[in-house]
Amino acid sequence: MFWFFGRRQKFAGWYVNLEHRTHHGEDIDVADHELDITVAADRSWRWKDERSFAEKTGHPAYWSAKEAGAIRAEGERVARLAESGAFPFDGSWCDFKPPSHWPTPPRGPAPAHTVLRPSGP
Repeated sequence: MFWFFGRRQKFAGWYVNLEHRTHHGEDIDVADHELDITVAADRSWRWKDERSFAEKTGHPAYWSAKEAGAIRAEGERVARLAESGAFPFDGSWCDFKPPSHWPTPPRGPAPAHTVLRPSGP
């Protein structure tokens, strides 16, 4: 999960990245589950990337329909935390101000290709 700050370092909301982490000793593999949640500062929320999540469901490189149900259920659990104002949606760290000497990191390169072909318009 990420805290987002807008212009003038004003808190803008949270971003919940649904993913699965597998630990291998000191190494960690992260599998992104595509379906994410954006939560505004007032704790209203919405799904992000529902279409691409649905397109990947059932594809052998991603997740089954059963796994997709579990991923969505985890998102619903987190959304209930946001609605109730439970940690981490309780206001903690929303007043964080990074030191002025911290630079904005550069954006990484775009992926060369994806497993799925883009769908039509």
